[in-house]
Amino acid sequence: MVPRANPSIAWARLPDGAVLFSPHSEVYYAMNQVGALIWEMLPQDGLNVEALCRAIHERFPDESFEQIRSDAEELLDELARNDLVSDIQPAALA
Repeated sequence: MVPRANPSIAWARLPDGAVLFSPHSEVYYAMNQVGALIWEMLPQDGLNVEALCRAIHERFPDESFEQIRSDAEELLDELARNDLVSDIQPAALA
């Protein structure tokens, strides 16, 4: 399973991505369109990395599935390091 978006995070969709803000840590985090799409999908129950990457690949078919998976895993790790998500299960990313 993928992590859940931390409910305390404020975020805004922008034309070219999104920006997140953690009031607890005062961290601002900017992301591109793919990152924003991932963020929007995080609240979905039962979402796994494979389904997440398939959905992204449908929106961005010119990118290889392998690259999308690598980028998604890197983003999820970075979001976890910045406490922007919770309940991450690293074993599910492998």
